[in-house]
Amino acid sequence: MIVALVTFGVAALQGSQQPANTLRLYAVGDINLGRGVAKERLLKGDTLYPFLALRDSLAAADITFGNLESPIAPDSSADPDSGAVFTAPPAAAAALARAGFDIVSTANNHAWDAGRPAVEETMRQLTRAGVRFVGSGFGRDMAEQPVILERHGWRVAFFAITRAWNPAPYTFYKHAGADWIAWGDTTWISPAIRAIKTSGRADLIVVSVHGGREYADSAPDYHRELLYELVDAGADLVLAHHPHVLQPVVWYKHKPIVQSLGNFVFMQNDPWTRLSAILRVVVTRDHRVRITAIPVHVGFQPTLATGAAADSIHSRLRVPLSTRTLIEP
Repeated sequence: MIVALVTFGVAALQGSQQPANTLRLYAVGDINLGRGVAKERLLKGDTLYPFLALRDSLAAADITFGNLESPIAPDSSADPDSGAVFTAPPAAAAALARAGFDIVSTANNHAWDAGRPAVEETMRQLTRAGVRFVGSGFGRDMAEQPVILERHGWRVAFFAITRAWNPAPYTFYKHAGADWIAWGDTTWISPAIRAIKTSGRADLIVVSVHGGREYADSAPDYHRELLYELVDAGADLVLAHHPHVLQPVVWYKHKPIVQSLGNFVFMQNDPWTRLSAILRVVVTRDHRVRITAIPVHVGFQPTLATGAAADSIHSRLRVPLSTRTLIEP
């Protein structure tokens, strides 16, 4: 399969040693293990089913990231104020681990689908399975803390925030979830990014953002401004999701911003919600970033996409279908 390459220059961070090896970070969008066939198979103990078709593709990464859209909790704990409610069985944590996920964002509009007990249970189940989480915590201080993973001499700091919240009509900070989930408030996230940057504790800073406008082809101005501000604060890579469709990869100050990763394990009616990608981010020792995409058909068990579907995926990401390398000056 021919994949398209987009390369961005990234300046070396101050205060850190040069990592010895190339880093391969893979990222996917919304993972919903709380509905349909995916949930049914997990309830039967089949932890391979949701990711079986793409397990080998995911295995090539040093770090694999996704947005976990379904709390891991019993159905009986669902919060009636949350609208559409997704709750995944305990086997979901093992499925993520077997698929190779190293870290997931738990900061999104469905985080409170089953209330505080489910937020806590999700964190416990992921921890037992060996999958790190970011964007939630036992208290706001923990939820807003970065999670740092070490691979091949790289120290990669992850933050996760949400700008979407289902338990309307509450404003976020008036809701109980404000003490458990990290909100996308630049008054804390920007200084936190700058602090990690200046401390030299990380070689790469990744920020996961859940927000924007659902089903839109591009990010609205207010959301794009947030993504840019995160780069201004020092983020090296921004991974956004929530629209359920792919949006173009853009760059700002030589840093890649993935405006929407779309869906991954999900099922919706609109054809565009069923086309997505595994984003492959390769960072070399000199901090140069190459981004490629593995085209994916979305569903309860995502599969590789080819032909016209793959062409559409690359077009929506604005990654050209060639092996030509594009260098952002």
